[in-house]
Amino acid sequence: MEQNTTTTTTTPPSNPNAGKGMGIAGMILGIVAIIVSFVPCFGWWAVVLAVVGLILSAVSMSQAQKAGASKGMAIAGLICSIIAIIIGSIWIFVIAKGAGMAADQFKEAMEKSGAMDSLNNAMERLKEITDTTQTH
Repeated sequence: MEQNTTTTTTTPPSNPNAGKGMGIAGMILGIVAIIVSFVPCFGWWAVVLAVVGLILSAVSMSQAQKAGASKGMAIAGLICSIIAIIIGSIWIFVIAKGAGMAADQFKEAMEKSGAMDSLNNAMERLKEITDTTQTH
């Protein structure tokens, strides 16, 4: 009987800490961005933080892959940053849409109430007064 004594050796990573610092930074920025993204008026700040976290995590993942090191922090940073970008973008869209609707409602209310007519009449009278004072 012949025994197969093939041994498989795995090479240790050349630098087990490759990209670890950027991975941690990317993950922290991603987590902070998720928290900030739930605050409606700060959604665009969350997108900025998340984009920076996404870039750091991607660079960290690339460095870790080249060195054969762990990519856990980088993956967590990517996921958190992507989620924050999605939530922040939704808030930006909702606020922009709401502001547009509010402007339309304000314009419609001004037209219905006649406030614009009163304002236009006041402006015309003011122009007449300034014209008469300039000619004297």
